[in-house]
Order: sequence, then structure tokens, then C-alpha cells
Amino acid sequence: MTIDAQIADMASVWSEFRLTARDGPTASWQGPVRPLLQTFAVDITYRAPLIIEQLDVRILQPRVRVLSPPLRRRPGDPLGTLPHVYYTSDGDVRLCMLDPDADDWSPFDSLAHTTVPWIIEWLAAYEGWRATGRWTASGRHVEAGGAGV
Repeated sequence: MTIDAQIADMASVWSEFRLTARDGPTASWQGPVRPLLQTFAVDITYRAPLIIEQLDVRILQPRVRVLSPPLRRRPGDPLGTLPHVYYTSDGDVRLCMLDPDADDWSPFDSLAHTTVPWIIEWLAAYEGWRATGRWTASGRHVEAGGAGV
């Protein structure tokens, strides 16, 4: 899908998300989601691939951050980390929502029909994990491996 098609699709399906930036093939949206008890403000940034690019999901997958409330570790958790996230070199935390080897997503897919529902599933699992210590979302966490995810 082109970035224009992604922008139109997001506007029609998730009207509460607003387009916050657009630079050529890259767009960012911010909006609220409420999986269970809390409402979270999230940011999605996506760059549509150029025709000549290799379609590597590790590089092209949407980048998702929770803006508020901040993600927190479980009190007393001996591991001390958040599950299914990527820590970036600048200290940012991005959600791990797909297994790049499972063909769950491609740049031809609609963000509105894949990424936003996956954000809701991830945050529901996060809320449950905070309460119980069990991660219930589907999928498999894959380390970034320097791919910038």
C-alpha cells in the first residue's frame, strides 16, 4: 500500500487517530486505545517502501511507542524488564508485535487492520502481565538483531 492509501485507511477506520507528521513515504499517527482498564496514547510511525527496495519486514515494520501512561515494570519482578519490547539506542521503547519470520505482516497490509488491532492485543497482554506476571498475547518475541526494529 502507498503511504497515501495507509493515511486514508487509518482516517476511515480509526478516526480518533490523527496524522501528526508526513514526509514523503513516511507518516506518523497518534491516538488513544483502550484495551481493558486503561486508555493509552500511542504513536505509530511507518515508512512505505520504495519499489526498488527489498521488502524486509525487520526494517519496514511500523514503529509503535506508548506515549502515556508510561510502560512500567512489574513490582518485584526479578527480571526487571518489560516483555515483548525493543529498547532503542536512544533509550526509546518500541512494541514487539510481530514475528518477522512468520509472514504475519507485509508492506502490502493495512496498518488500520493489522497494526492498530495488534497494539490493542499487546496492551491487553501488558495490562494482564502487570496484574499476574503472565504474558498472554500471541506471537513470539524476536530480538532486533541490529535491524533497527
